[in-house]
Amino acid sequence: MKKVIMFLVIALMSVTLSATLFKNTSFAEEKIIVAAAEDKIVIAVDAANPPFMYGDADVAKGVYPGLLQKIFEKMGKTVEVKGYPWKRALVMGEKGTAAVGGIYKNEARLKIFDYSDPIFDEKLNLYVRKGEIFVFKNISDLSNNNIGVIRGWSYGDDFDKGIKDQIFKVEENVSDELNFKKLIAKRLSCVIAIEQSADMAIAKLGYQEKAQSLAESFAVNPTYLVFAKSQNKQALLEQFNNTLKTMKADGSYEALIKELFQQEAPK
Repeated sequence: MKKVIMFLVIALMSVTLSATLFKNTSFAEEKIIVAAAEDKIVIAVDAANPPFMYGDADVAKGVYPGLLQKIFEKMGKTVEVKGYPWKRALVMGEKGTAAVGGIYKNEARLKIFDYSDPIFDEKLNLYVRKGEIFVFKNISDLSNNNIGVIRGWSYGDDFDKGIKDQIFKVEENVSDELNFKKLIAKRLSCVIAIEQSADMAIAKLGYQEKAQSLAESFAVNPTYLVFAKSQNKQALLEQFNNTLKTMKADGSYEALIKELFQQEAPK
């Protein structure tokens, strides 16, 4: 009888010890998974703004994903760049579930995000139907126009104020291509687009003889990488800025930008 009791006690101790070891191992694994998730940097970009950024949550392509990946590679950091509808990307950025790449700066966003140094300067133009040009020098010259823009974008504080003051109307669409189609169909009076993006859209649609840009640029807007202030990523942004400065100083930034644009050129 004593032998039977002793056997049961030993068996119970073994089960208890095994369960304890398994539990501890699982906890350690969980800690590793959490640490890995914290080390991984996710950057959300616009899914519909070629050649700068496009794609989906599986594969983001374009100039900005390529540039951001290279900078973080030089920093020794793991990064995933994912494409989303721009409004969703901004919401993810505000919540701190992702950084946002290729974003403009305005007063409202400065209250939410910590900004990197500029990663690129985008030249925005106003496009009209061929032969329907007008003089543009300031926002008031856009009065009574119906302007095609990209949904969720900010085109600067002055433009945002013009919308609020109803100096002109805007129609938000998901892509430059759709804006140009509506322009040629006379559903819009003009379109604001980044020069390189507009060139690609016009060439793809065969609108070279149907659309043209105004002589005066609408704006030159720097683009940035941002993190929500709640994420406390100032140290990471400082490292990012230092790496970017080094690349600009040694010429590798300019060479990379040229290479990325060549990759995105229409074949």
